[in-house]
Amino acid sequence: MTNVLEDPTPLQLNYVPEEFQDRENEFSPLKASFAGSEEAPLPNLHVHGPRGTGKTQVVNSVFNDLPKRVSKAYVPCHRYDTQYKALKQICKAFSQDVDDGHHTSELQRRLGEQAEVMKTVVILDEIDFLLLNDGDDLLYFFSRLEHSDNISVITISSNTEDLESLIEERTYSSLQPRRIGFEPYTGEELYQILAERAKKALASKSLQREALTYIASSTTNVGRGLTWLRYAAKTAETKITEELVKDVETSAYQEYVNYLLDDFTEHHYLIYEAVFEASEVGENTVKTGDIYDKYRDLCSSTEEEPLSNRRISDYLKQFELLDLIQSEYHYGGSKGKTRTIEFQGISK
Repeated sequence: MTNVLEDPTPLQLNYVPEEFQDRENEFSPLKASFAGSEEAPLPNLHVHGPRGTGKTQVVNSVFNDLPKRVSKAYVPCHRYDTQYKALKQICKAFSQDVDDGHHTSELQRRLGEQAEVMKTVVILDEIDFLLLNDGDDLLYFFSRLEHSDNISVITISSNTEDLESLIEERTYSSLQPRRIGFEPYTGEELYQILAERAKKALASKSLQREALTYIASSTTNVGRGLTWLRYAAKTAETKITEELVKDVETSAYQEYVNYLLDDFTEHHYLIYEAVFEASEVGENTVKTGDIYDKYRDLCSSTEEEPLSNRRISDYLKQFELLDLIQSEYHYGGSKGKTRTIEFQGISK
């Protein structure tokens, strides 16, 4: 640890502060949703907003303050992206012994019994990953439980403001989630958040105002800003200057990408590297065929068995959800639907 970085914890992305700056308009309705009497039905909620706006932290803060009479389960759907995986994780959160031999229907039965005897809150974070597979089936199951008033489903999305457009009409009409939106932070708001964290993490007078201003003016994503500041602090000898912040921007962004991909497979890293290398040719956008070729070259050099084109396409869709790439779809021609990829890089 450098002389500059005294306590890295406040600059970690999973750090939950005692108070949330500039999020009272979102925090209050979340808390109020669970402030009713014990007999009141639990609400279903859909929390949405761009990545890096504090959704998960605020929801988990409310979640952690719920009374002990309410059982709670948190599911990061980018890791548990099928109904079966999500149900297993939920049952484990309720201290139920679950092995790989159980059928989906058995896990559903267990969850139904849980809701019958105790009010239950289930948070499905990064719901879009689950909806790429059979997430609609899981949401429909929740909505049709015999004791559905005893269970609250909170979906969190960085990509989907309107959940209704992605699930079956019957599911949405039964679920009827209230929507709570998170707006992006302004540059001034992000500056204040980073400054408050820096006070707790860094040595006194080690951070120059211009350095923090540059970070806050370059991104609206708190997670990326924190990673950038933490990386600069680890690199600095005595001072975090604007020049240093600019010098480490690319490396800090790569560290942020590594954080996002940490729960994924080695092939996710190889495909991401393929996108990066294909985009280095100088074009603003690259074709998926070029990415496939680069990926296979990387697999050959690392002695990995390459995935199918369809599987690569699935992973690219996941990168879209992580806001690492943007895709543009083209229809028509001899190949039907095609896609071009724009690498986000440090422009985000």
